[in-house]
Amino acid sequence: MPLISIIINCFNGERFLRTAIDSVYNQDFDDWEIIFWDNASTDDSALIAKSYGRQLKYYSNKKTTSLGKARNMALKMATGKYIAFLDCDDVFLPGKLRKQVSQMEGNNFALSYSDATVIDEFNRKIRKIKTKNNSGYIFGNLLRHYEIVMASVMIRRQVLEKEGFEFAEELKYCPDYNLFMKIASCYTICVINDNLVNYRRINGSLSRQSVDIASSEIKFTLDYIFSSNPELKSRFHLEAAMAYDKLHYYDSVAKIYDNNKLEARKHIIKVIFKRWQYFLLYLLLLLPFPTKIILMLLRR
Repeated sequence: MPLISIIINCFNGERFLRTAIDSVYNQDFDDWEIIFWDNASTDDSALIAKSYGRQLKYYSNKKTTSLGKARNMALKMATGKYIAFLDCDDVFLPGKLRKQVSQMEGNNFALSYSDATVIDEFNRKIRKIKTKNNSGYIFGNLLRHYEIVMASVMIRRQVLEKEGFEFAEELKYCPDYNLFMKIASCYTICVINDNLVNYRRINGSLSRQSVDIASSEIKFTLDYIFSSNPELKSRFHLEAAMAYDKLHYYDSVAKIYDNNKLEARKHIIKVIFKRWQYFLLYLLLLLPFPTKIILMLLRR
């Protein structure tokens, strides 16, 4: 039984797939398996995946399902003590698995995550995502500022089994946020202040296509957590208010994508004095900046 199961969910991901898989095989830690879940790809993803050795276990679905459902099906095939995730266009950097295992084995953390570098389709560095938290019970901090990059995550599988946690299959934009925040609400988290992954952002990716549903899906997660444990909302009432306030920001960004500045202003004005960033966004929406520039300033 391998120590780590690495989940790769794939739907027509041939373009960067070999780079992603190679980044696992090139690790300085080899006690792992790849659970490769092919979500009914029609390109050469299957051929690429099957060209690797026994450590890559190939599974396929007859028809495409939601990402959350595909990830849950892949999780059922995992046998490792720890679960890691790698999308077809992301990259594990050298030492990623070894560094995380050493932190997880020596402590009782339910989940760990790290810094990341955002890259484009040509491997150019766009920006760095630096973790701001320290290890511990950081649920309140994540309500204030969510900073978890999925490719950097490692989860203790026992936690998923004990709590019955899985990806919310009805969510399209952020099933990962839903799962990781449910874990963070109950357990201590390890934060590794080191860059362990490259996260690739491509125009037309899921995050951009689904920006219009970001607000409703994040609210779904917040409502679920606080209704399941009302004590948390009382304990973290300020942080919870900040998380709910940010839903107006997401609604505003969705309208910016639609090139509708008027509607964008209507959303952000509801929280204009809650954060200086919201006030600044409102001012930007009053000025004659093209929406493309505003989105660039928002790192969108």
